[in-house]
Amino acid sequence: MHDFLQSLRERVLLYDGSKGVMLQMRGLRGDEAAESWNLLKPEVVKDIYRQYKEAGSDVLQTNTFPGNSITLGSHGLGDKVAEINAAGVELAKEVAGRDVFVAASVGPTGLFLEPVGNLSFEQAYDIYREQLLALAEAGADLVNFETFTDLNELRAAILAARENTRLPVIASLTFNKGSKTLSGNPAEVCAIACQALGAAVVGANCSGGPESLLEPIKKMSAVAAVPLAVKPNAGLPEIKDGKAIYSQTPEIFSSYTRDFIASGVRLIGGCCGTTPEHIRALKKELARIEAPEAEIKNIPAIASAYSYFVCRADARIKQLPLWEKKLADALTAGDFSEIIAAALEGEAERADYLLLDFGDMRDFNVWEFTSTFSLSVKIPVAVKAGSQDVLAKFLRYYPGRAGVLLSERKAGSRSICVHYGALILGEE
Repeated sequence: MHDFLQSLRERVLLYDGSKGVMLQMRGLRGDEAAESWNLLKPEVVKDIYRQYKEAGSDVLQTNTFPGNSITLGSHGLGDKVAEINAAGVELAKEVAGRDVFVAASVGPTGLFLEPVGNLSFEQAYDIYREQLLALAEAGADLVNFETFTDLNELRAAILAARENTRLPVIASLTFNKGSKTLSGNPAEVCAIACQALGAAVVGANCSGGPESLLEPIKKMSAVAAVPLAVKPNAGLPEIKDGKAIYSQTPEIFSSYTRDFIASGVRLIGGCCGTTPEHIRALKKELARIEAPEAEIKNIPAIASAYSYFVCRADARIKQLPLWEKKLADALTAGDFSEIIAAALEGEAERADYLLLDFGDMRDFNVWEFTSTFSLSVKIPVAVKAGSQDVLAKFLRYYPGRAGVLLSERKAGSRSICVHYGALILGEE
């Protein structure tokens, strides 16, 4: 089979559409787990895959979107994670043949990371690792993380894929009218952070109809170093008899295709409420469009969860020497209030970014500090750390893309920065 990323460079690829609405048409009840039909009614799932292939899809997404142990566990299927996910891939591969790619569809857990919720970064990582191993072993060609509402949960998922499989990663989030996720992450920040971490494609899905995804896609396009993907819903739903009804016609749905392609989209399909007819309409529109050559940007940007900064020589920097006794004692004790207060002073002084200097500190909870600090402080950060363990953990947990000032004495620090996609700002 042709390499997925090579195919994406050569032409615009067509996703499929919704599995949920198609399964509901075939009798799926609201209290059933859609992915359980991979085992209970495999021929129905295969037929849906087949309909999308016949409609022109280049990429079939597996019926595994909420196939993690949290969601499956809520249906009494927590011990079936591997079996259900493997079946979803195997059924798709039987239909795909040699001409169509199979994308493992993976969605969020539905839980919030600490300190907002009770899920730690590493717990999220382990949940995704379990699902991804089953999907990869069954033969998926790539993984599509979609409908994420929190950037750092998506980062945990991307790392689980990169560190445990060789699958190319698509990272897609859902956005509100302000082009921000539910957790407040702007579209540009999501693109910067995900592509730095190793996503081969970034994008947006769900959210609403195609008109609602044009703005976040354009914002991503302004900073994207990778191709973009988009999967809108078939408009906004109406609730009738307890069911979400999507009424946007295939013709209206596909009428936004030219605008998406002009904004850098190389992978397009449908999300909630879309059917094979919507995919046929997209295919017809794509046949009329000559896609521009993908513009690859290499912007030296760092990002917090809430904002980004394109680095330049005259940047205003607020330095926080966390190794000094007062701040060091607070850090070790797990009291981050003074450090956050100092960081907020930097924001008030209109600093472009903060420089967190850990010195040789290592005796503190890096996850607890990073998650608490990053929730309160909006501007991006750069770090200096004598401990490579502290550097690696901070870059792993920071919900954005950090800058790093390297120590010439620490030979392994550069590879840590590369692994986590940090922007190296210089050496000292």
